[in-house]
Amino acid sequence: MAFTRRLARFGREGISFDSLDPQVIATSKEMMINAAAVGLAGAAQDQGRALAGLFQDMGGNGRCTIIGMGLRTSPANAALANAFLIHLLDFDDEIQGVATYCTAVIFPAVMALAELNANSGQEILTAFALGCETAAKLDSWVPSSATGEITRPFSGGIAGAVGAAAAAGRLLELDQEQMESALAVAASQAHGPPVNFDPPGRALQCGQAAMAGLTAAMLAQRGFQGARQSIYHQSTLLALSYPSNAGIPGSGQERFFEALANPFSAIYPGLTVKLYPCASASHTAIDAILQLMQQHRIEAGKIESVKVSVTPSVLRSLPYPEPEDPWQARFSLNYIAAQTLLYGQPLIEQFSQSALQDATVRELMGRITITGEETPTPLTDRPATVTVRLVGGRELEQLVEFARGGPQFPLDQEELDAKFLYCARHIMTPHHIQGTIDQFRDLENIQNASGLASILGA
Repeated sequence: MAFTRRLARFGREGISFDSLDPQVIATSKEMMINAAAVGLAGAAQDQGRALAGLFQDMGGNGRCTIIGMGLRTSPANAALANAFLIHLLDFDDEIQGVATYCTAVIFPAVMALAELNANSGQEILTAFALGCETAAKLDSWVPSSATGEITRPFSGGIAGAVGAAAAAGRLLELDQEQMESALAVAASQAHGPPVNFDPPGRALQCGQAAMAGLTAAMLAQRGFQGARQSIYHQSTLLALSYPSNAGIPGSGQERFFEALANPFSAIYPGLTVKLYPCASASHTAIDAILQLMQQHRIEAGKIESVKVSVTPSVLRSLPYPEPEDPWQARFSLNYIAAQTLLYGQPLIEQFSQSALQDATVRELMGRITITGEETPTPLTDRPATVTVRLVGGRELEQLVEFARGGPQFPLDQEELDAKFLYCARHIMTPHHIQGTIDQFRDLENIQNASGLASILGA
């Protein structure tokens, strides 16, 4: 129970808005802007509309906004729907070395409660930073195997649910006992095994985590008591999912709590805000291709062959050389490379059924070879080398060690705004988009942020 008690105390007292470093505040707002953008893009997809339609048919207390749908539903359903929309296109941000999609889970839970209870911008930022940090540290407290692979199930539903409960509990001003119950109940509801690897399946797991955390906090506020030892009892889901740490005594837990917010995981090891709506493991290769195209004005018709060399780990994480649907295409380096060589920067539209059937893309895929010959280092975990052999024998080669959008080459404000405009263009007018971005950037000065969620409903 000591672990739960200490984590609950951190949730209640570990940070305050005044204690947040300006970089944490700025990064948190960037994460929220990006989440709103990709959620609006998700709202334009058939799967997003299907889920929103289900909640509309179910009825209920419609006080919380579903992003981009013009619909309201219950807080728990809004958290589920919005987390689903944010992760649906695999275009949301990632914290380095963390499997949990923290923003996709925490942001919807926080915004649903803020809309319900009219919280201030400072309260939202504090709860969001707290929830993401809790989820990220729980997730990253898992060692890798000898091969470098993370030895855990998809943990968005485990660490994410606990992080969402901490964030929601902070907004609800839970006392110590209530916060302990909220964290315990969230852990008991968590969903973990990666049965559905495709983005819609993972997006639903993000939604379930957001709903679980929010529901747990609201239940605790109403007096529901969870078995507070359940977060790290040896038989619980969290312990079973993180077996190598389940038995670590006090010294290991001391290291965990010393690391909380010291520094925030979104600051170090840092945040990746994706430029491309596909698996982040492919992004260094994409950047290498784009650099070659820019430097040499390569025409697809003059390409004899292409070799894309990545690390063995990246090769395993992109397992579809011949994708059969748009979701597999997001994890197919053969397809992504061909699209990039033909059309430039990958866009949402290039991961559609019609784009997948493009005969020109399919023909070029036949000239592309993917290998796992790159060697990762502690500083460069996803280097990629692209070699293009032109008709006539000339070879062009480009190595990229760090993708744009990652901690080493973060997006600037202009690039993030352009991403928002692109993602929201089918849902909002340009004036509406700019007003939304401006409100997020001024969030700490907003006294009642309930309208911020509402404007995302479009």
